[in-house]
Amino acid sequence: MNNVLRPISLAQAKAIAEQHAFVNLESFGVTHSQLLKAESLEAECCWMFFRNEHIDVPPEAMLGIKWAYVVSKKGTYGMVQDFSDNHEKLLAYLQTMSDYFKRRGE
Repeated sequence: MNNVLRPISLAQAKAIAEQHAFVNLESFGVTHSQLLKAESLEAECCWMFFRNEHIDVPPEAMLGIKWAYVVSKKGTYGMVQDFSDNHEKLLAYLQTMSDYFKRRGE
């Protein structure tokens, strides 16, 4: 059996992010259709998705951190800090995650 991970599509990556976001946010009365923003960021080896800002989440519920969802182009998922308030830091972090997935072959 071939264990090489195959690339996934943006739609598949978003579905993975939505599935994990739902688990994290379902207690706040959200539905799948309103979990993530339409916009995402893409790097060589991953995409980054962001929580819909209309979802009211108390800061203490998420450890006081604004979270984003990153999915590698081979389907590996991670929850990372959302640096949307600092565009340069956000893009640097996206690249860091892409490099991480590339090193790991994910």
